[in-house]
Amino acid sequence: MQSHLQNKPEINLFMKQIIAIISALSVIATLLSSCLESNDPYPVTYPTMGTVTDLTNFTINSDSYGVLIPENPNIISANNADSIGQRVFINVTFPEESKEKKSRVATKKVNIFELFKVLTKDANDLRTDNSESIEDFGNSPIQVLPTEDGAYISDKHLNLEFIIKGEDTSIPHRISLLLTEDSKIDDEGLLRVELKHNSFSDGIREKFWGIASFTLSSIPECSDPKFKGFKIVYKSLDETNREFKVLKTSSKSRIIRSMEASEEIGYGHTLFAGKLQ
Repeated sequence: MQSHLQNKPEINLFMKQIIAIISALSVIATLLSSCLESNDPYPVTYPTMGTVTDLTNFTINSDSYGVLIPENPNIISANNADSIGQRVFINVTFPEESKEKKSRVATKKVNIFELFKVLTKDANDLRTDNSESIEDFGNSPIQVLPTEDGAYISDKHLNLEFIIKGEDTSIPHRISLLLTEDSKIDDEGLLRVELKHNSFSDGIREKFWGIASFTLSSIPECSDPKFKGFKIVYKSLDETNREFKVLKTSSKSRIIRSMEASEEIGYGHTLFAGKLQ
């Protein structure tokens, strides 16, 4: 039989293929068995926005879970987010206790599973600063995503999640929040502001995802007792002018998506990772 097979190399090749397939199936079965035997094969992670408040322990004051102290702080500096007041979008695990138990503790230790630097800046008050004209901030389309859920007011920031169009990821698009002569608190307690996007003549083949956090301290009306929120006007991706309201009572968790969105951020939307200004 052995001699017969040696005279038929195609049979030997077929048998080798069968053996390889059986071996591969055996490995897959072992891996599946291992996963099924484990009660928690993957870490349970929790996404949140937060602000870097200390560079000694790299403390992050999160919008959802309070003060966080990461056990892997190097990820903050690795993403150039190591500055006081910098906003970040993070996905964390709580190594010691469940999220529910940890929520009762003032300071919580976490492992940062993923971190993305958020555009953090002041609003531009054109009522008092004439160094730039409104045209300098551009008139490129921008879309809050989604209009109902992509914005909220945290303790010190107005946070806006958006989509813009572009092509060349080396071009840093400019995102701005403007206070104009029309920016007054209305009868509803809402302050009218304009969200602006300057693409600097970049193309429009791709869509890019991002978040911007604008400091409330740069907006004088936010300290007025009558202030209840914002009425934000912008030019949408379909080239129409739109507006929406963001109230102070907005849920702080609205902007937090499932972390499948972070895959899009990391691999398909590189503007979010530092190409905004």
